[in-house]
Amino acid sequence: MLCRLWQRPGSCVQLTLERGTQLFKQVQSGQVTMPTEEITAEMYQCARTTLQQHGFQQYEVSNFAKNNSESRHNLSYWTGRQYIGVGPGAHGRFVPLGEGGVAREARTQTLEPDVWIREVRQRGHGTRRRIQLGHLELLEEVLVMGMRMTTGINHKHWELFSPELSLLEIFGGSLVVQELLQHGQLILDDRGLRCSWEGLALLDSMLPVLLVELERGFSQKLAAN
Repeated sequence: MLCRLWQRPGSCVQLTLERGTQLFKQVQSGQVTMPTEEITAEMYQCARTTLQQHGFQQYEVSNFAKNNSESRHNLSYWTGRQYIGVGPGAHGRFVPLGEGGVAREARTQTLEPDVWIREVRQRGHGTRRRIQLGHLELLEEVLVMGMRMTTGINHKHWELFSPELSLLEIFGGSLVVQELLQHGQLILDDRGLRCSWEGLALLDSMLPVLLVELERGFSQKLAAN
């Protein structure tokens, strides 16, 4: 578990084992062992508790801040705002109005810096991939990113992206979601949809369930129309 925290916003994330690194080789050869999922889960909960005791408020799955110093940059991603990715490997989500676009696009820049520079010189840009997001795909991104925040997704925010299908219509009648609500892992009320303190640690296991219910509700709405 790695924590990068000062008086301002910081993140607490599990160390990712990257192929090609010395640590990866040591793990592969058995010289170093990685902690089990149970241990990493315990470490995460311990880190959250300790940070809270020292005045850091959690506002996202792996992000904490003091004195209302949340990262505005990262909040743009989690609240589904548009952003332009500039530079090698960058990602963007925006409606290309200058090209007459009406739907949001997911754009990815070429990863390798030298190749990206060559493409920019030759073509004027280093965009490797452009994918137009359908309505369901956009809602999936809003759901996945929004649920990472401790505040979750409020009804008014969801309505900006889905005026025809509310959170209550999608998740209110789901038996699976009702079970998560009863176990205290999810909260669905007049504020919106969010994880409980305990549920936030289990978000990765709950997201597939929520995505299935979103797709089901979206399909039923289309069929009804």
